[in-house]
Amino acid sequence: MGGRPSDPPFDVAVVGSGPAGLAIVSRLVGRGLSLALIEAGSRRRDREDEEDSLGAESLSGHGHPAAHLFRRRMLGGASTVWGGRCIPFDRIDFRSGGGGIGWPVDPGEIERHLPAAADFLDCGAPEFDEAAFDRPLRLNRAEAVDLELDTIERFSRPTDLWEKLRPSLEARRDLRVLAGHLVTSVELFPDGSRVEGLRLVDRASGIRSYLRARHVVLACGGIETARLLLASRTVRLEGIGNHSDHLGRHYMTHVIGDVGELHLTSAIEGGKIDYRRTRDGVYGRSLIRLTDACRQRDRLPNALWRPAPPPSWNAAHCDPILSAVHLAKLLLPKEYQLGLAGAAALPPPSEILAHLGNILREPVDVAAFLPRILCWRVLARRKLPSVFLIRRDRRYRLEMNAEQMPDPHSRITLGTTRDRWGMPRIRLHWHLDPATLSGVQANLARLEAQVEASGIGQFRWSPDTVEQALGAQGGHHIGTARMSARPEEGVVDPDGTVWGVPNLHLAGAAVFPTSGAVNPTLLLTCLAFRLAGHLGRRLTG
Repeated sequence: MGGRPSDPPFDVAVVGSGPAGLAIVSRLVGRGLSLALIEAGSRRRDREDEEDSLGAESLSGHGHPAAHLFRRRMLGGASTVWGGRCIPFDRIDFRSGGGGIGWPVDPGEIERHLPAAADFLDCGAPEFDEAAFDRPLRLNRAEAVDLELDTIERFSRPTDLWEKLRPSLEARRDLRVLAGHLVTSVELFPDGSRVEGLRLVDRASGIRSYLRARHVVLACGGIETARLLLASRTVRLEGIGNHSDHLGRHYMTHVIGDVGELHLTSAIEGGKIDYRRTRDGVYGRSLIRLTDACRQRDRLPNALWRPAPPPSWNAAHCDPILSAVHLAKLLLPKEYQLGLAGAAALPPPSEILAHLGNILREPVDVAAFLPRILCWRVLARRKLPSVFLIRRDRRYRLEMNAEQMPDPHSRITLGTTRDRWGMPRIRLHWHLDPATLSGVQANLARLEAQVEASGIGQFRWSPDTVEQALGAQGGHHIGTARMSARPEEGVVDPDGTVWGVPNLHLAGAAVFPTSGAVNPTLLLTCLAFRLAGHLGRRLTG
């Protein structure tokens, strides 16, 4: 084990080079501070190491992907596999959720960072409604209808944040980038009052060392942050931040699935549900949602829906373009090859032949489509987020993205086996609790009534099959070190500082007390900028 060097400590050591870690570093450079950015990976992935170190010793819970998927041990972190979706929380998402705990922060404090976060993530102006488009498409409907179709999600390029920031960060003298260095423990002073430093292992050489820092920020992702704190037991046997037994608990993702069929009428233009360019050239797409007033009145958790064509993997759709899209997916990262039902990445030969048969029946259509999609999805710097096909029959399956209620039984703990670096592997139990399931069903019942009342179409679903259709959004790891107003209710205070350890701070979706129904990247970037502001003022006066 490496000893403690005599070198002066860094002012701030940031662990993790994903969106949260890079957002903090980008705000602290140039302020007269000595900074360290520590990343366990390098510029290239080590897939074998990811499966060994980031995988779970055991995983339980219906429909949760393998624990190492949607995560990256490399510079840029999850931004290297991110799809680019950006949308803020609704104001009511910050209010009380399951267990009676909401966000102990004024939403306005967070929202003031939206312009900077949107610019950082390359998703354009922070405008998230229909007015962002050159030609807004609005619906004429009765004011009493509780359906809302004017909220849009915006899309990043998508941006690999390390590639974006590398030229400016690597040249800085006030920042030391330690790539390929895995943090194995956060070390407290003997009285447990503050962090003294970090134990590291160089993954290339195996050499172990000790790095001292006046302040430490853990920005390792919702799973890895909890794992590292639980494994840091030199002074506190229960782990750091686990004073009230909340660390690792309340693990949330988003609940996703194909929940029914939507048949649209001519009252809604096809372009309304397709990708469009905003005035500043960013791809955006309208969402189907219930109004805030409806959710508050009926006490519904948040949910949003997106129309989608038939599943591309099922050749029975007989659509030549969908078959071409499905075969092209074999070139994507494994996470995006998997369907919600866990369809195999490599279909059997008979399925491949069926898809080829679809393509050969309409070769002219496919030949005309391929150059366009090559330009939009591959060659363009700002890429079309995905392939959406407007259907002549106006029938679509409906994809749901729903809020999960925080539940202490949905959690991450440490296992008994260790990875090659000596770190305990995790045990992951994802729990789809009754409150979340009943909330999803109530949302769908309300949606069915509102789609018909609005005149835009019909929505058909079956309450008996909803639970089997639902699964976990594998890339959103939320709530494992939640923010709270009091130490007994969570892990970090409203500023993101671990209760009782004033120089240890957490960044990322781990600190979210509630999950909302949207991708967490934009919000966690806002929180990272907010934390960086606190640290900058504290350290520079």
